[in-house]
Amino acid sequence: MQFEKKSAICLLIIMVVLSGCGKAQSEVTEDGYSTDEYEITLNYSDHDPPNGMRTNFIENYWFPEIEKETDGKVEINAIYGGGLLSSSQALNGVRDGIADMGLIYPDNYPNRMFSYELLKLFPEAPDDFESIHGIIDQAMKELPRLRGVLEKNNQKPLLITTGLPIVFASTTELDSLSDIKGEDWRASSRWYMEVLKNMGANPVSVPFDDVYMSLQTGMIDGVMTNYDGFHMMNFYEVAPNIIVAPSLWWSAPFIHTINQDMWDRLPKDIQEGIMRATESAQKEFAKVYQQELEETIQEQKEAGANVKIASDEDIAMFNDEKLFENLRETWVKEAKEVHGIENAEQYVEDMEQIVNDALEDSEE
Repeated sequence: MQFEKKSAICLLIIMVVLSGCGKAQSEVTEDGYSTDEYEITLNYSDHDPPNGMRTNFIENYWFPEIEKETDGKVEINAIYGGGLLSSSQALNGVRDGIADMGLIYPDNYPNRMFSYELLKLFPEAPDDFESIHGIIDQAMKELPRLRGVLEKNNQKPLLITTGLPIVFASTTELDSLSDIKGEDWRASSRWYMEVLKNMGANPVSVPFDDVYMSLQTGMIDGVMTNYDGFHMMNFYEVAPNIIVAPSLWWSAPFIHTINQDMWDRLPKDIQEGIMRATESAQKEFAKVYQQELEETIQEQKEAGANVKIASDEDIAMFNDEKLFENLRETWVKEAKEVHGIENAEQYVEDMEQIVNDALEDSEE
């Protein structure tokens, strides 16, 4: 009880301090533009630590670009590692203005953001981020529930990033994905656990923060996750037998949003500056994505890990056509019966067309 009381007091203090931020220090002009003296601090919340591919990028590129494009009138106060909002609090926290901006990760809301689960059911995509972003952007335009869940929670999406592609890593020999048969493997979602089961593994649910210890102690034999998260958590130290699959995209996007009420209060020129910075960052992240993939592979090889690129046979084994047809049927059934998406079949058809178009464009 004493601990809970102290925690509540600490949270109250943080909210009081932050309430002084995120507010303009001067009025805007009559036509809605900022005055020369205008300045504002926007609080940004992220559950990841600041040393990952994505958090490094937004800290060192996107946020400075926002400050530059707004002539220094906007400053971003970034709070990482869940210091303000945990991964499960972000959707409500940004909605309610506890943070002005934040990272929304759909995997943390498998029910509230159920529509995003559909992206996982088309596992093969182009291996460059520009194409991946095109898929996500088009899906958010054509499938109303994707953007709608953010609007319902009082948020405007700004920057979209993703993790590096899927990686498979084992404490035992891993010449191909057929080697996972009979072993205990961890995956992050119900759909991927079904895929592991279909491949002959025993799917095991383990919290992400416990994966390193579980691999080290033999509780699990392998892990399937996004490659940048795998690297950031140093899993390669205890699971050094690695297969990276560039064509199996990490289809849960990282959505960087801003509270809609805050956005509406910003002067026109500030909004325009933030959007210019975001467009620039969106393009720049494509370069970072490819560079990070290459550097991660090289760094792990230098550390003694056995890193391979997935073969066509590995990809086919993962992307089993019959299995994913069944999983999409399950998604449609739940979408209709539980989540009220009456035209769920159309969502599947549209998503399939979006991914196929991207694959065809990448081959040209």
